[in-house]
Amino acid sequence: MSGSELTRRETDVLVALCRPLSGDGIVAQPASVKEIAAELVVTEAAVKQHLLHLYDKLEISEGGERRRVTLAREAVRRGLVNAPSRAVENPVAEGALTEGRIAFERHDWERCEQLLSAADADGQLAIEDLLTLGEALLWVNRHDESFAVQQRAYQAYVRAGDERRAGFVAVLLTIHYAVRLEMAVAGGWLAKAHRLLDASPDCHEYGYLAFVHLLEKEAAGEWSAVGELAGRMRELGRTHRDAGLEAMGLAFEGVVATRRGALLDGSRLLDEAMAGAVAGELGMIATGVIYCRMMSTCIALQDYRRAGEWTEVVDRCGHTRGLGGFPGDCRAHRTTVLMKRGEWARGEQEALRAFEETQQFDLQHSGAVSYELGELRFRQGDLDGAEEAFIRAHQFGFPPRPGRSRVHLARGDIALATASIEEALAEAASDPLTRARLLPAKVEIGLASGDQMAIRAAAEELVETAETFGAPALRAAAAFANGATAMVGGDPADAARHLTDARNLCLEAELPYEAASSRELLAEAQLSSGRIDSGHLELQAAHASFQRLGARLDVERVERRLRALSE
Repeated sequence: MSGSELTRRETDVLVALCRPLSGDGIVAQPASVKEIAAELVVTEAAVKQHLLHLYDKLEISEGGERRRVTLAREAVRRGLVNAPSRAVENPVAEGALTEGRIAFERHDWERCEQLLSAADADGQLAIEDLLTLGEALLWVNRHDESFAVQQRAYQAYVRAGDERRAGFVAVLLTIHYAVRLEMAVAGGWLAKAHRLLDASPDCHEYGYLAFVHLLEKEAAGEWSAVGELAGRMRELGRTHRDAGLEAMGLAFEGVVATRRGALLDGSRLLDEAMAGAVAGELGMIATGVIYCRMMSTCIALQDYRRAGEWTEVVDRCGHTRGLGGFPGDCRAHRTTVLMKRGEWARGEQEALRAFEETQQFDLQHSGAVSYELGELRFRQGDLDGAEEAFIRAHQFGFPPRPGRSRVHLARGDIALATASIEEALAEAASDPLTRARLLPAKVEIGLASGDQMAIRAAAEELVETAETFGAPALRAAAAFANGATAMVGGDPADAARHLTDARNLCLEAELPYEAASSRELLAEAQLSSGRIDSGHLELQAAHASFQRLGARLDVERVERRLRALSE
């Protein structure tokens, strides 16, 4: 927009509008409609009509009195009138802006949002402040408002000709709409990001575009591509001193290393990224992404102790306030850890909160939370509630098995349970860690049907995966599968040896439910090999653990077995 695109009278209106800004008033404001009309000797209706045209030409979208303030600022910024000797001032709003920025640095999201919104209402926010307000709105779970503010920032950057920053905001909006499963909208913003950033692949904003594509490759399990993109992010972050981008690249390099079985290298990289995050060295979005990937990696490896340790650190760390609620996925992962470690009541509370939060923003993690609630309902003996939760998880795009397969087994439909778990294993043919999560259900179904070949195949694969990745929970699952193979094969002494290892490894990994299940089968192995007293002790220990957890069906089953032994 240039001055030549305005009519003479529109230019006169702009000059009159901005004239008070050069005055000596303590609080300078643009001229009112009445004042402009008096200066130009025209009617107020005529001034209002000219202002409407100016709002359209300069793309001023705000409503109410803010429109005149914004119009005056925009006219000065574009050089359509001579710059006044002073800016539009409002000491109250300027104070709110300064305090809002300080609140953001302190991660006091609610105060930051309140102050910056007040400053925004008075037209005081620079474009970067709009992004700050947008992030604060995310942390207080007002996502639709955040998107609207970020879109305003995008439009402002485009008007200012700053393609790199406009591209960066387009990347943010791509991510936000993608996690809400609004893929057409996300695709539109991604196309904008490419159009704005492809010509500048060495700028640090391009690193965030690489992050979007990294997430796509991660979802597809293309780990080589993930590693290349993570390295690019790290390089751009280091070059441009963007600590968040560099740390995210570091974290994803750690994820790739663990997926390739280099656990020590992967853990070192993830720990380094996490240390920077909890020390307050990074922005909160980078901190949330890194924590999420640490938790996701621990859960994939079934390393719940490590996940629990980092969760406790985050809980104690003031720099990471808010991680439980943005974007909900953090609380979803915490739910998984709590459930596995036997804190079912607390885990259920976290799950219900996480489900509510993710419904507002991150629907992908709504499925993960639904699955965990299904597992809890199943362990508590509520098969209908479990099935409902697993179906809901599937609706949100989260795999409903092995939980749904176990529901079929609990209802006595071994054929359907077998078909269900085999279908899931076929879908995860190239992912050993996903298969390791499914194979214990195959072992349970094999025990119920007496299918030694199926159990042995599962055991051999679990042993191989445990040797590659080494987590105690994986080794425990392999030991349990070997014990089950021996039991079905008629060798209770060998079964007892493997099941003793499984019990001990589950206790080491802090998996009380799996430890109790190992004790139950170990008791049967001991009883079958003539070790009556040891068998009773293990059954009683299993009963106490199941009872403490609230695993109703398991308690009832062990009680029936104990009564039968006492008759």
